[in-house]
Amino acid sequence: MKIRPISMRKRLATAALVTAGVGAALTVPSVVAPAPAHAANYYGAIALSPSTGATGRALDYPDYSSASNAALSWCGYSDCQVVVQMRNACGAIAKSSSYWGYAWGADLYTAESNALYYSGGGYIHDWACTSGHQ
Repeated sequence: MKIRPISMRKRLATAALVTAGVGAALTVPSVVAPAPAHAANYYGAIALSPSTGATGRALDYPDYSSASNAALSWCGYSDCQVVVQMRNACGAIAKSSSYWGYAWGADLYTAESNALYYSGGGYIHDWACTSGHQ
């Protein structure tokens, strides 16, 4: 049996195909799996002093109670009250000429839209999102 030498053209073509295949295998994006059911929950709260407009925000706490206590502490006034509690979500406070409005939502847009609705218009006074939500 006689072995024929492989031409330079075939060698280059084979090398190019192998390189392309290896490169493609290395650059295939990985699929991100959804978080498992036991994934962490992040709790947050926003407190508001209606008389001063001061707010206190607390994010990524292990439960509602801890987040609410921290938000009240950050608010710092005697009339502060927790107006928004959220879990893996966003919260917002809106102010119009007559009313305060507050809401939470799965994303910031929803939280702000609902807060503006409940205030009768106006502007967003404060907002916050737990980790991984915007």
